[in-house]
Amino acid sequence: MQATRSGQSGPRLLFVEPYLTASHRAFAQGLMAHVPARWTLLGLPGRHFRWRMRGAALFLAQEAAAALSQPWDGLVCSSMLGLAELRGLAPALANTPALAVFHENQLAYPAPGAADENLRRRDLYLAFSNLATAKAARRVAFNSQFHRRQFLEAARNTLARLPDMIPQGLVDELAQKSLALPVPVEDAEAAPALAARQGPRAGRLRLLWNHRWEHDKGPEELFAALFALADQGLDFHAAIMGPRPAAWPKVFDQAADRLGERLAHIGPQDRREDYWRWLGWADVVVSTARQEYFGLSVAEAVWAGCMPLVPDALVYPELYPARCRYQPGQLAPALAVLMARPASVRAEDWRPLAQSFTWRAQAGAWRQLITEVVGR
Repeated sequence: MQATRSGQSGPRLLFVEPYLTASHRAFAQGLMAHVPARWTLLGLPGRHFRWRMRGAALFLAQEAAAALSQPWDGLVCSSMLGLAELRGLAPALANTPALAVFHENQLAYPAPGAADENLRRRDLYLAFSNLATAKAARRVAFNSQFHRRQFLEAARNTLARLPDMIPQGLVDELAQKSLALPVPVEDAEAAPALAARQGPRAGRLRLLWNHRWEHDKGPEELFAALFALADQGLDFHAAIMGPRPAAWPKVFDQAADRLGERLAHIGPQDRREDYWRWLGWADVVVSTARQEYFGLSVAEAVWAGCMPLVPDALVYPELYPARCRYQPGQLAPALAVLMARPASVRAEDWRPLAQSFTWRAQAGAWRQLITEVVGR
């Protein structure tokens, strides 16, 4: 368990993050840096997400009892926490106003397999944990309007399938107290990327894929396109990054043999400076996501100067213009067009597409939301 404190003045705020990794960590650090308060962060390692959702409240109630029993002005948590459970196990928090931040949700998360099996395969305990957390919070923040709409629709559909004892008016209540705010990019983090982008650049197009190595990020579609383009003799360089779980799709293991010298890098980057340098190296960031509610990794790459090439689906029409989106099954042709004109891609300034996603642009909205939750 990690406990971090920051800030010398303002309300006493507790941030509980059971999955302190990647975008969850970046958001927690950013919020604590940009919203003046006396913060305490309780975080658990970002692994075994089902166990975190099921067990974090019980673990924290026992192992962090001293911190949870203090008088807090407000509480912030992600959707990984069973907020209602924690309130019951830590009575001092029963009336502490809370903000629940949904990076993702388990009501609409795609299970592996056919779409019509999703509800049957989904862990309904986790789905109802999300519902209870949203109910227990004073306000609920989603990272996009797409996410908010999808959550509310999935909640309505899930409740409609229950046999009886359905809480009436719950979805309308959640709609009333929820809003959409992006998970912001830290403005200054782009410095290594911008330094790497300085000077003339020529030669083959440089592609970046910087997502979790899991099924919902669509790596099979990515590599199918890259392998096909390589087999056609097209020239490009590709860097494959992102968090890697203990077990990952086997297609990643084929990349080195199939792409050869076209593969500039494959594997995670633990140092943020190195990660951002690779963002500065790339010309185009590619998403093949099957489910995406905001896409911080794409936003970071665009803020670093990359052109986004994303599906014309999910959250992306809300965030990026049509010329940056490809139709289903058309990734390889879209990449081939860009590979034929790398100079044109490099000549355009893509950073303004992500300017509204930065902490400089969004800090005021997050400060206002915290003020509303705390009541002062």
